[in-house]
Amino acid sequence: MSINQKRRLTGRLSFNLISAMLLLLLSSTSQAVRATEIGIWNFNDSNLIVDHGIGTLTSNFIAANVLFAAGTTNNARLGDTAGQALSLQGGTSTANNGRQITFNVSTLGFSNIVVSFATQGTSTGFNSNQFQYSLDGVTFVDFGPAYTPATAFGSVPLVFTLTSIAGLNDNVNAAFRIVFNGASSATGTNRIDNFVVEGTASGVPEPTTAITLLSGLSVLYRWRKTRRAAAK
Repeated sequence: MSINQKRRLTGRLSFNLISAMLLLLLSSTSQAVRATEIGIWNFNDSNLIVDHGIGTLTSNFIAANVLFAAGTTNNARLGDTAGQALSLQGGTSTANNGRQITFNVSTLGFSNIVVSFATQGTSTGFNSNQFQYSLDGVTFVDFGPAYTPATAFGSVPLVFTLTSIAGLNDNVNAAFRIVFNGASSATGTNRIDNFVVEGTASGVPEPTTAITLLSGLSVLYRWRKTRRAAAK
């Protein structure tokens, strides 16, 4: 094989190697922007047990006022059907005002945490509800203003983007809470359905990192090509 043939073969191998690396980086970048569900509660089994992934759900509501009613596909994941939804009542003398439900979900291996769920409420149900997060599972911090549920599930879930809370990343003690207030009757209700905690898997390069690596590979390839041309 002549020297020129060897150079052309080396060039093709270098180009193929760089192309393969580019494809790998592009694939990694695609994964970086795709959120992964960590824990999902669809309540279709009429209980508080997590349905997909990991996590625990607890509440200090009076047990008799923790019910289940018709759910929705709003914010449903992984092919879940409408099924059931968690239904919380105001209780006798609206005793459940100020009570909460708490989701403990380890985010170990994940960052850029987002929580979303479908909700609706009756006119005498809880009309001032506060979403909170915790870094230790003990102390909770308000995130955003209190919200008032719509009277029907609709098609758009409530979304709480917690990407700015770095302490929630890779945190085995991460927790999320909704505190309910404003119920004006014992039978006034709020429903919660398809509660999802999701994030980006750690260790996957972000798009900006991948672009930097791509640029470096491109410069290296051009340098090698120029060097071969100068050697002829």
